[in-house]
Formats: sequence, structure tokens, C-alpha cells
Amino acid sequence: MENRVLVVDDNEFILSLISQILNNQGYDVETLTRAYGIVDRIQHFHPNLILLDVELPDGDGRDLCRMIKQSKDMQHIPVVMCTGIDEVNDFLQQQPHPDGILHKPFDMYQLIHVVEEKLPLAA
Repeated sequence: MENRVLVVDDNEFILSLISQILNNQGYDVETLTRAYGIVDRIQHFHPNLILLDVELPDGDGRDLCRMIKQSKDMQHIPVVMCTGIDEVNDFLQQQPHPDGILHKPFDMYQLIHVVEEKLPLAA
């Protein structure tokens, strides 16, 4: 099974960097810069993991996470929230909560570790 990662972030540089790092590790990566279209992309790409920015220009990543985790068709997909916000407890108290949090700025090794750690949850 190929490991597919959907990355949703409005920062083109971050998207490019994450894509390059994960592609070099053998992952198939798709990206979105907005909340709009995420359900359609999930249904067509069938990601094994979603890296989701909290602050998007057209939506709140926390709401998207909640929607994914409450969907019978998508709830099995691990969601890792990417954020520069220090209020981690807010994320962990959210119901349903994300499967992980990746703090910005992060380095390549943190990214790879989180992806490797969370991908088995999709099985």
C-alpha cells in the first residue's frame, strides 16, 4: 500500500517544503491551500494521513478536523494539526480531538517522525 499524505496549508513555501521532504521519503503527497475542496480531495486521493494547518483563509482547521473525525467515511484517517499556536490544551480538549499536533516551526526530522508515528493509525 502506498502511503498518501494530504497537506493543507495556506503557506505555499511550507507546502513545497513538506512535499519535497515527504516525496524524498517515498510518500505520495497532495496539497491544498484552502479549506474549500477538502472533502472532494479526500474522496479522490484517499489519504492515509492529513496534515492540517489551523489557520486557513477560508476556514478553521479545528472545524475541519472535527468534521473529518465525525464523518463515518473519513474518521479512520489520522489528522495532525500544524500550528504555531501555543495553546495545545485547546486542541486536546476539542472533541473529537486530532491524532497529533506538529508545532510550527518544525524541522525535517520532527515532520518525518510524526508522519511515521501516525500513519499506522490509518490501518
